Amino acid sequence: MTSEVAPAHGLFAAQRRALDEIVTRMPYNSATHYHEYYAARAVPAAFGASCAWQSFAAGALVARRTGVRAHYLADGRHVAAVYRTPERVTVLDPYLLHRAPLRLERAAAVDGRVRGTVAAYPLRERADGAPAPSLVTAVWSLADGAIRLDYARYSPRRGTHVLARSFTLRPHTRLSRVPPPPERIRAWLQHPEQLSVSFRVVHPLTHRMAELILPLAPAGGAPTTRAALLSRDNQGAVSPYGSPGFRRDGAVVADAVGTPVAELAAFLLEAAALRRAAAPGRPALAAYGVGSE
Repeated sequence: MTSEVAPAHGLFAAQRRALDEIVTRMPYNSATHYHEYYAARAVPAAFGASCAWQSFAAGALVARRTGVRAHYLADGRHVAAVYRTPERVTVLDPYLLHRAPLRLERAAAVDGRVRGTVAAYPLRERADGAPAPSLVTAVWSLADGAIRLDYARYSPRRGTHVLARSFTLRPHTRLSRVPPPPERIRAWLQHPEQLSVSFRVVHPLTHRMAELILPLAPAGGAPTTRAALLSRDNQGAVSPYGSPGFRRDGAVVADAVGTPVAELAAFLLEAAALRRAAAPGRPALAAYGVGSE
């Protein structure tokens, strides 16, 4: 089956389950494909993969359990799994960390658009302890079929939600091959907006988020040692390598992945080296923005 023809209730449950499994058990890892496509190395599944592969994995789980296959729509390097019928569209985009599928019903349209918002990770807290989950808002335009996705995280520093990512998925961007051909992937890997490589996890037991980040253009030149590493915790606080915060965040990532921090750091550093070696003489990258949220 290539369209949403399974019983709606059973399909939605399968989509929800698949989304949760990928978000909490398949880390976002922007370094994986440097190893795979530049060094022809097999990467452990527990290390995770980039946003497109998270969407492919979610769609594969749903297809295996229901027989319903997703369409994969792209905005540049970003890819989401989309299920479309005349009555509704449903989106699975694990990179945006939403906790439930984005399901938009045509019957709910207002002025030609259908809007829906769901909670997402990280689940942050306000200064008074009140919960402040992240939010993903989807807007489906009935006129052209485009779906806009906006991801906002609560910023403890600003005391409000701040837009962190925005993508627009248009019908004509549907991928004809999954995964895309290697030459397209290598172009993605050298994109100038790729300013870091990182592991990002939502711990499967605590549901708290943590990241290990290697800026590709840190102060002082190309990253060659662990000293260039940073971490970010569930509240968005950034910590430098070797600090108590880094050790705390690193422990969360290491536990979720099942691999010591030293090995994860080496994996990121080697990915950065592979990227440099694959494109010598390219213009310098912009500096990675460092700052607590």
